[in-house]
Amino acid sequence: MFQRCKNHPGSIPVGPGCGTGKLPGRRDCLVPRGETTNLRSDGGCGSGPVSPVVYVHIPKAAGTTLKNLLAKVYRGRPVLFFTPRTGELDRFRGLPAEQRRRVAVVAGHEPFGYQDVFRGCRVTPAVVTVLREPVARVVSLFRYIHRDAEHPRHGEFVRDSVTIGDVYERLRLPAFDNHMTRFLAGRGAFSKPFGGLDERDLRAAEQNLSAGCRVFGLQERFEDSLAWFGRELGWPPVGTPDLNRAPRRSTARDVDEADRRLIERHNTLDAALYAFAVKLFEERVSA
Repeated sequence: MFQRCKNHPGSIPVGPGCGTGKLPGRRDCLVPRGETTNLRSDGGCGSGPVSPVVYVHIPKAAGTTLKNLLAKVYRGRPVLFFTPRTGELDRFRGLPAEQRRRVAVVAGHEPFGYQDVFRGCRVTPAVVTVLREPVARVVSLFRYIHRDAEHPRHGEFVRDSVTIGDVYERLRLPAFDNHMTRFLAGRGAFSKPFGGLDERDLRAAEQNLSAGCRVFGLQERFEDSLAWFGRELGWPPVGTPDLNRAPRRSTARDVDEADRRLIERHNTLDAALYAFAVKLFEERVSA
């Protein structure tokens, strides 16, 4: 049986509580139950922002900033910002269609395809995502793991003084290996081992980005991305928030030449995907 969040007694129950993350009250509960008559989907009615929105959150690509914006735009309406591998998404999937279809946003670190959580709800989810220059994303992730004590690998990284070389030559972590392609190619690619992706996965990721995403953004063009999100999804003006950044923002220039070449060698598919995304972004934003 699902429990109601003790901090949000009016929420739709999908998990044990709301947690204490960066977005308190939105970690594993749907808050508030509220009315959703002003929401619209591709097949619905009303004049509010398009819903439901399914956010494929690629790690270290403006995710916290976009989640805060989603919470702001859909304030007062049910949202689910789920934590991976906790069962929250499966619990949501098991709710009656009537409850699921009232949810405005579902967001988390889950590969393309999980929009099927709205199957049977008579709505068409608007899938969105944000990409980032691959080397900068890897450097940001590497520093984040070293910095954040809550990350599952933080202790190992600090204890063993893990380097970029260790990540690729000893640990062989999939999160550093064409991870954007993994997320956008779908569940099959996402579960492949380190070094297991190929050109077919890249083609799948490109297809899902171009045909499966209602709108997408680039961290390096975040202001333009938000303007496109707003036009496409019917958002009210949201301004241009500061990106949620580490103490020093990571760029591709923040690693030495040897490490940069190592990262590039293991992220050739992501580099191709990002180049594809930049070209597609320019075409659609200027259309």
